Amino acid sequence: MRDVMLARGPDDAGMFIGPHIGLGHRRLSILDISDAGHQPMHNEDKNIWIVYNGEIYNYQELKSTLAEKGHKFLSQTDTEVLIHGYEEWGIEGLLRKLNGMFAFAIWNSATEELTLARDRLGIKPLFYMEHNGTIYFSSDIKSIYLAREKDLTLDSNAIDDFLYFYCIPQERSIFKEVKKIPPASYLSFKKEKKTHGEYWQLSFADKLEMSEDDYLDELQKRLVSAVKKRMISDVPIGAFLSGGVDSSLVVAIMANLSGTPVKTFSMGVKEESYNELKYANMVAKRYATDHHVFIADPFNVGILPKIIWAYGEPFADASQIPVFYISKLTKEHVSVALTGDGGDESFCGYGSSVAYFYSGMYRKYLPEFFRNNIAPPILNLITSVTGRPGPLGKIHTLVRYGRGTFKDSLKIGGVFGLELRSKIYSPDFYRQLSGRTPISTFENYLTSTDGYCEVDKSLYMGIKTALPNDYLTKVDVATMMNSLEARSPYLDYELIEFAAKIPSKIKIKHGYQKYLLKKMASRFLPYEAVYRKKWGFGIPVGSWFRNELRALLPSVLLSARAQKRGYFNISCVQRLITEHQSGRRDHAYRLWTLLCLELWHLLFIDKLLSESDTLL
Repeated sequence: MRDVMLARGPDDAGMFIGPHIGLGHRRLSILDISDAGHQPMHNEDKNIWIVYNGEIYNYQELKSTLAEKGHKFLSQTDTEVLIHGYEEWGIEGLLRKLNGMFAFAIWNSATEELTLARDRLGIKPLFYMEHNGTIYFSSDIKSIYLAREKDLTLDSNAIDDFLYFYCIPQERSIFKEVKKIPPASYLSFKKEKKTHGEYWQLSFADKLEMSEDDYLDELQKRLVSAVKKRMISDVPIGAFLSGGVDSSLVVAIMANLSGTPVKTFSMGVKEESYNELKYANMVAKRYATDHHVFIADPFNVGILPKIIWAYGEPFADASQIPVFYISKLTKEHVSVALTGDGGDESFCGYGSSVAYFYSGMYRKYLPEFFRNNIAPPILNLITSVTGRPGPLGKIHTLVRYGRGTFKDSLKIGGVFGLELRSKIYSPDFYRQLSGRTPISTFENYLTSTDGYCEVDKSLYMGIKTALPNDYLTKVDVATMMNSLEARSPYLDYELIEFAAKIPSKIKIKHGYQKYLLKKMASRFLPYEAVYRKKWGFGIPVGSWFRNELRALLPSVLLSARAQKRGYFNISCVQRLITEHQSGRRDHAYRLWTLLCLELWHLLFIDKLLSESDTLL
């Protein structure tokens, strides 16, 4: 269970076996790289033990407070702060004081209590399984898979979620018996009792009323502080530089705080429409960084079995490939890299935020009958005549988002949307789902958001769903595969709390998404690097599937073994491949998702593929 996580911790390994407990740990040494940081770590009395993954950015302040209360420290690690903080404040008191990314397990031998805890945003993973009175837990689902494979069964609902979200969200995993500790939560186990606690809730209420300049100054102060905290390290540090606003701004601030050139790392592709290198190079030149670039080509996809093995459960965000390679390049030079993750979620960086901004007004000011019964058929008629939305595209989006209620708008999207689900699944598999849909994941959070407007509600949904389950999982796994620690200043919870109190009309202005953050970024970056079209950090799989990887899809997705699984209507899968490869439709990400699911089965269920195999 421990050593399947070798890449997560190549620098040291430890184990503690005691009455009713076994703890194993692999260490990636970042703070206090001496033997004093060895884990599992214990207190002076050896009745409190911990295994921990992550970084606590305010550990020095907490350590000073604990020292004043009489606690003695034997190392310079943040791990030891967790032990003494637990002794002093208890689990909830400790968790509320932490600013960082973490997953940890604490064993209290005096009370025979095991506590599992995860950071506020879910940056670090934590899986667990209850089986015959025993708790199995790990940062990696493969640890549990290797320990209890014969007791694990596939979850049909998880497969359904995966085909909608690219990933498996929230507490669910691909196996019915394995769960995830939710972000901002802890779970405590005693012999006859299990306790769940949620120690943080993001609020969008109590909006601030400030001038635009004051918002900008406060945002800059908080972001600079968040970057500075994440530059504390006892090993070399650098930054991902995609060329986007978020990572470019982080690099600019790092350069201003650093006395030496910042090491920056970018990835590009040959297809110009996917390439942000021009903007990355612009920022690197302006701040005289020590810049490194990796160029991906279609045959890098051959490493997909290794990547799918690393995730442990189906995952299909196609940028998992470039994030792996940029992490590999980065690790050759540094052990810690700052990233731009989280900026979009707090500052309205997605087009959907603009759609919700205007659809909220549309829903508020136009009669329901017109919104639901008049506008949609008129636009559909125009589209059927012209063959495409054309200049009416934005109006089309507005009508789609503004129809019905906010809850109805959550049904928009998905890799395999709600209509396509009924076509892609076989009748037997569709019946297994018993009428449930992936939208239930969103609905679970409708009652817990206190956002006043639809933009706030949509941001909350993203922070609770796509952020931890897709984006943060992707970065954590890809970086840990290369023994690299990723840190994102935008995920500082105090910065996120501040952003939640900014009215949406300030974050989105004159129809521009991310208006406030971009205006602040213009203090640091060239105009062209700030005010430009947004790119996703991805690879051109659509083009590759029509050319270099053309034979891959039918050989994997239409194989006898794939058909025998019984999940899909094979004629529908065939149609997706044909339509895409003929150029009639773009099904790139649907096909990528199906490919990742089938390869996962070949690795974990059939065991006909190994992580060392290549596809091409």
